[in-house]
Amino acid sequence: MLTLREAEFRNRWSGPQEDRVATPQYFEPGGGLDDDSAKSKKDESEEVEPGFEESLDNMAENIQSGLRFGPLDFQLGLSNGWEYSSQNSFGGGTDFNNSNSFFSAPTLGILYEREVGVWNVSARYGTGYRYYYNPEYTAAGTDNQRNPLSMTGGLDLGYNTSRLSMNLNASASSGTGYDPVAGANNWQTTTSGGLSIRYIISDELSTGGAVSGTYSNTADAQVAPGETAQPNSNSLSAGASFFTDYMVTPKTNLRFVLSAGQDLQDFEGGISEGRRFFDAMIMLTYQIAPKLSVDAGGGAGYVLDQNIPDPEYTGLRPVYNLGINYTPTEKTYFKAKFGMQGADVKPNFSLVAGWDMREKTRLSLSVYQNQGFSSLSPDQYNITRGILGTVAQRLIKGISLSLSAGYEQSEYVSLTSEKLNNPVEGPASYWLTNASLYWRLRDWISWQNTFQLSSGQGTSDQMQTTFNTSLNLTF
Repeated sequence: MLTLREAEFRNRWSGPQEDRVATPQYFEPGGGLDDDSAKSKKDESEEVEPGFEESLDNMAENIQSGLRFGPLDFQLGLSNGWEYSSQNSFGGGTDFNNSNSFFSAPTLGILYEREVGVWNVSARYGTGYRYYYNPEYTAAGTDNQRNPLSMTGGLDLGYNTSRLSMNLNASASSGTGYDPVAGANNWQTTTSGGLSIRYIISDELSTGGAVSGTYSNTADAQVAPGETAQPNSNSLSAGASFFTDYMVTPKTNLRFVLSAGQDLQDFEGGISEGRRFFDAMIMLTYQIAPKLSVDAGGGAGYVLDQNIPDPEYTGLRPVYNLGINYTPTEKTYFKAKFGMQGADVKPNFSLVAGWDMREKTRLSLSVYQNQGFSSLSPDQYNITRGILGTVAQRLIKGISLSLSAGYEQSEYVSLTSEKLNNPVEGPASYWLTNASLYWRLRDWISWQNTFQLSSGQGTSDQMQTTFNTSLNLTF
């Protein structure tokens, strides 16, 4: 699920973001609405000489065809535009000289998809580089962050037979951006991967397991002059689980799950800490209707802390999970989860809903609470809860308007009963609104205008304003 923090951090990233499979909705061109009518189509019944636009379309099609090599597909792009922002990457004010700049952003996307017998593979890579021509423009950062470079990638590998199925997935992202939690620009790199196996023993009985891990690094924070520098931080989460499924009835499945995992945090300067957990749960899935199912489960867990003095959230405790999945139509979905597992100190929850009211109208909503080690200070958990919504409307042929808004709160919970000497906390709350007018002139060229308002940077309560307009070419 896309959080407001991620949406703001990736605000200036260019090119396809291939590290996750997400419903195209928030802060996407036109709200993710596709307009096939805007694509150029050749009427073969008319035997007339192609006009200027048709000649350009034919040229674009020839370029696109030349970038496809069987299952390997390359996508090239170039954006040129102008951007204004009242934001300063390390605090302070702006004036005319450093508040705006023209920019160019070349992008590259690579897609490989293939199925061979029981094997299927999907590999994706996307990268973009946004170059600002005004050397005094500081909204996107200074020094090596001033011209944001982003890279994302994903891999899915599957093996499926009548009894055995295995799925391997991996993703990675790296880039710079404004981090509302830290209240500053920084560089973030994240990699994750997982392997799941399932074996069907009989019509009623199956078993399997999964392993997964996520590594993230936060570095090079650009704080305001005079403020305490933020240390680089590394975090690692790894887990493994084993399950056995028993289908009681065609609509009822009972699952027994054993899982264990480790969360680690390491700060620049040699400070490290960790949390280890062991969970045992029984879960029940009931298919109420073909498109409606519920999950409910509970059990016991045990948590151990490492290098955390006088730990507050350890020992034996209950674990539980409740979920609802409802997809009445292809254009409507509702998914909700609530539970406390692993190393959680408070329950997590998520709700994702969408409704394509009409062919030209889309509504999207997500509500979430998640948690993990704070990237700002040791012996702390950062709990973020937020809401994010979008309304997208296609106005006329090729032109779409989307309005997005989000609000996020950050709560810092001490993992130790001892009083922290110098707890470091980011802003308690953060909001933003975004309006985008998207005009797809042809299948390969579009014009986008985006206006965004957000709350103050760091501890400042001065509202931030950003506007950019760009002409985008995609082949």
